[in-house]
Amino acid sequence: MPRSITLQEKHPELYAKDSYIEPTKRKRNIPMEFDAKAEPFTRTQWDQLLAEYGAITDVPALAFWQDLIVAYPEAKVVLMERDIDRWYKSFDEAVTKMMWRKWGNLLADFEGSFVGPIRDVHMRWAKDWMRVHSADEMRGAAKERYKEHYVSVRNMVPKERLLEYTLGSGWEPLCTFLGKPVPDVEFPNINETASMQEKVSIIARRGLWTVLRRGLTWFLPVFLAFSLWKLIQLG
Repeated sequence: MPRSITLQEKHPELYAKDSYIEPTKRKRNIPMEFDAKAEPFTRTQWDQLLAEYGAITDVPALAFWQDLIVAYPEAKVVLMERDIDRWYKSFDEAVTKMMWRKWGNLLADFEGSFVGPIRDVHMRWAKDWMRVHSADEMRGAAKERYKEHYVSVRNMVPKERLLEYTLGSGWEPLCTFLGKPVPDVEFPNINETASMQEKVSIIARRGLWTVLRRGLTWFLPVFLAFSLWKLIQLG
């Protein structure tokens, strides 16, 4: 019977060492200035930020794809094409509904070392890159922003550096493009909505545990001091 995959193996990015570093002690800083006023990162700065990683995807890298293409002229770009209506449904379930939940934002306000920074990165992306400020605005802008992004990538990336990959195509086009052998394993098929919900659950549990631990750290000394004071009074 095959061994079941652990949550840490499924979502290693949530257990990376950097996730535990307090923001004030970080040596890597995400350049969250999404607007054109900010100075683009140099390759040296990107190297320092990305360190050992050989590929990046999703937020916040999505907001800096132009800078990354310029900084790494030898890098290859995989643009994954999807049916826009199916993508929109998945995006709404996995991103829009998750981002604007009141309980999640309340937890992020209380837990500033892990949940808070994750929330802040996504909110900056939503407000500065997608140009939306609510769930309704995000739903209204999502499809158009999706189309804009695809047009921009196709216009900027040289054809020899770009693979327009269609879901369901398997390993062959991807491996040929990257110059890698085809793995002797089935191409992964992940339910994005379920995967995102699982990630949110991990983030929430870690955040709640941190809040509870800090609450106990504060409460116990106060409780012990109060108990000692009452004992002294009774004595």
